[in-house]
Amino acid sequence: MLRAFVATARYQSFSKAAESLNVTTGSVSKAIAKLEECVQTRVLLRTTRSVSLTEVAQSYYVTCYRLLEELDEANRQIAFEHEVNGGKLRLVVHPMLMSGTFSRLLRRYRAIAPHVSLVVSVQEHVTNLFDGRFDIAILPPQLVEQSTVIRRTLARSPRILVASPAYLEQYGAPESPSKLAKHFLLIDPETRRKHADFIDLHESGRKVSVSRLSSMEGTEVVLREAALNGTGIATLPETMVREDIDMGQLVHILPEFTASDSGVEICLFYSHRELIPARLRMFIDFCIDFFRAPTNPTADDVIRVPQPMKRNEGLGMMS
Repeated sequence: MLRAFVATARYQSFSKAAESLNVTTGSVSKAIAKLEECVQTRVLLRTTRSVSLTEVAQSYYVTCYRLLEELDEANRQIAFEHEVNGGKLRLVVHPMLMSGTFSRLLRRYRAIAPHVSLVVSVQEHVTNLFDGRFDIAILPPQLVEQSTVIRRTLARSPRILVASPAYLEQYGAPESPSKLAKHFLLIDPETRRKHADFIDLHESGRKVSVSRLSSMEGTEVVLREAALNGTGIATLPETMVREDIDMGQLVHILPEFTASDSGVEICLFYSHRELIPARLRMFIDFCIDFFRAPTNPTADDVIRVPQPMKRNEGLGMMS
């Protein structure tokens, strides 16, 4: 009744009001008559040519209009919260993220979105975000297939040299890059040049080559595990081993040098859509805030809930 009244008063026409409400003109007329019966007052003046508010219904119209606006906003909000806190979100992440940091990210996200079914896949091969398997990816840039996806950089990390205290106690810590030749190195394929028996270290733009290597190659996850077990000195992203260093499980070797000049970039990717589901927009904002915030391993239960992006925000290519 109130919607019929407000629409008729706004358009000053029963037919236009009916069209705006997607009902018949007769339905609008009956609703107005029923409303007038309920309030025991005529609210509209009807002539063959026009429809207008009665004098006593002027303030009543303003009140009804505001009530309906508030009700519509409440409906939108409850629908939005249901979408944010429900449904499925399919995430693919790189194995190098499998650390305490990612565990905290998952715990904090589940604390603010407990009803979202979060499905995480861990893989290190090229991912296609348009084949329907994943909604979002946290991967190095080279592992996302399409150039048309949206990219948000979460972290940049140099590759550093680390070893376990047990390994260093047995073999000693190298005092310079040249001393690395006597050690067993755990090297990721990105660090060693193809078909080369040496690696390059970098110090403030200066390059130092280390040759005559005894080494093992593997993925970041394999190399980290080997380093923790005292196998050798590993080249790993600092983001991946920062907590191991802070806990004393690994030691940063030759801290003035990095094992690559470009380091490792971890980005968040999602496909370009005009209507991004609310739970996806909320997860994107959450991840960006999480990686920007100072590291605090003890603050698992306290995190600011990010404000969701507006419908048309976040749709441009970003880096």
